[in-house]
Amino acid sequence: MPLTRLDRKPISPARSAVSALMVVRNEAIRLPHVFDHHRGLGIDRFFVVDNGSTDGSRDWLLAQPDCHVFATGDSFREAGCGMAWINALLAFLTVGSWCLFVDADELLVYPFCETLRLSRFCAFLDATGSEGVETLMLDMYSRGPVHRAHYAAGLPFLAVCPHFDRAYARSRRLGSRTAPVEYVGGPRLRVFYPELREVGRAGLLARRAWRMARLHPLGERLGLSRLPWGRALPPELRKVALLKVRPGLHWTGNHATTPFRPAPVTAALLHFKFFSDFHARAMVEAQRGQHWDGAAEYARYCAIAEAQPDLSFFYEDSETYRSSTQLLALGHLYAPPGFPEAVAAEPASLSLPSALSRGAAR
Repeated sequence: MPLTRLDRKPISPARSAVSALMVVRNEAIRLPHVFDHHRGLGIDRFFVVDNGSTDGSRDWLLAQPDCHVFATGDSFREAGCGMAWINALLAFLTVGSWCLFVDADELLVYPFCETLRLSRFCAFLDATGSEGVETLMLDMYSRGPVHRAHYAAGLPFLAVCPHFDRAYARSRRLGSRTAPVEYVGGPRLRVFYPELREVGRAGLLARRAWRMARLHPLGERLGLSRLPWGRALPPELRKVALLKVRPGLHWTGNHATTPFRPAPVTAALLHFKFFSDFHARAMVEAQRGQHWDGAAEYARYCAIAEAQPDLSFFYEDSETYRSSTQLLALGHLYAPPGFPEAVAAEPASLSLPSALSRGAAR
């Protein structure tokens, strides 16, 4: 069933517009701050698919002057966890423009985003021949128990959950063209998958490859889906948040795309999953079974949250978020030498040092 468009606002074909693409379901409490944050960066317009919200999300979206709203009651899982809808929205965008794929609990940050407008950042990406930006999903949490991290609509997310883990590692996936980068670490590995902390990056990559083989139609015919090894895995932390619009370039999953030319700079999505409603929302998603691998990830969340009523992610190596330069210093973001100065130049006369033109080869 195709998406049903609900608004009548004209869609400008401007190539310079930077658009945000979203799929939401019952996110009314989070939407005001997500929109405010990305408007502040320079997002010109939002294209949002509502998948059966019952909490007023759809009415709020329709009231926004910069939002185009679509609706569907189809299965989230059968739509590739919503990615078929996200890719359908690309048809409304102008070739050569840039778009941001973001969820309602995610905030984009990139090097010097506090002063660098998104339009200038995208002009830099154009000047370097880039087509996409590798992005770390950085899980944010509060100091105390998760059930006490109460959030109210309109508050900055960071006012409730300002902390994150220092320990993440970035690896290359040999032979993968759709998801060549892997991020490992963070509170979900540390708390929900502690048995996998000692297997190392190579062990996690091997288990992830096995899971892909197990879930492949051929693997299912061979009976691999019945084997337990590789079944329990922490969620992937890599996204391509910013993507250039061109024929043939699209998302193949939440964490993978068709091959693209990577930018010489990376970004992060501050991920605010762990407000006080975390357990209740995880229970709903575990029961719906609309996520990857039968929502096994959410079932694990529920089991551990029930076993640890005062579950907290804060520990001795937690960091408190201050700025994008802090993430640069920790290695959670990357920008090559000369990045701020190069962006300050006019794109038409941009003179790039060799380090900028080689791409993010870390």
